Amino acid sequence: MPNTEEQRLDIIENCTLLLEGPLKPFNQTDNTAEGRMITQCQWLKERAENHDLPLPVKEGKLGSLLYIYTNGELFTADTTKEDIRDVEVIMSQLIGLTYEAKLLAKPLYTPYALRSIDALITLLKTAPRPLDQYEQGLITDLQQLKQLLDERKIKPPLGAYKPKYPNFIEVEDSIQDISSGEDYFYTVSDFIFDGVRPDSWLTPEDADRETRNL
Repeated sequence: MPNTEEQRLDIIENCTLLLEGPLKPFNQTDNTAEGRMITQCQWLKERAENHDLPLPVKEGKLGSLLYIYTNGELFTADTTKEDIRDVEVIMSQLIGLTYEAKLLAKPLYTPYALRSIDALITLLKTAPRPLDQYEQGLITDLQQLKQLLDERKIKPPLGAYKPKYPNFIEVEDSIQDISSGEDYFYTVSDFIFDGVRPDSWLTPEDADRETRNL
């Protein structure tokens, strides 16, 4: 798992986005979800700024972030879908950075994600066995996602596969019997849906070298 300067700065940035955005009107208190998230973000930001935040962060230190993200406690009946989406993306990125010690998917790495999508499509089309209906459907999904990503009409992370891309759910297990299928599948799905990139893509040069011959 990486532990890089990039991740440290990304943690600071995402904490700042929450503290100066949706959490700004609220007070720091243990009695509300917003107040607990302020405490969580301030702790993460201060530790990161002090170069004292080893990754991954232990689950016990991320209780508010993990619980509130899962339960959606920051949202009310008046919260717009756009605001919900924005906050969920920031919190998801913080979880990826801290709890999973992952590197974020960024536009700079999109060309290498597109190569990985092409490689996965080729792998499916040349599989040594007949594809089932979900694997055939996945090819269509991948072609569509490639075009949308290339045209910057979508921005990772998209979130859960459901309800728009159920083929990803069905193929997640079956593709494991195709050589390199699992690796390509998770490179693509993690980038697009979770907004994280492989640990080996530390720099664009690393990503280029790894995907050049796919």
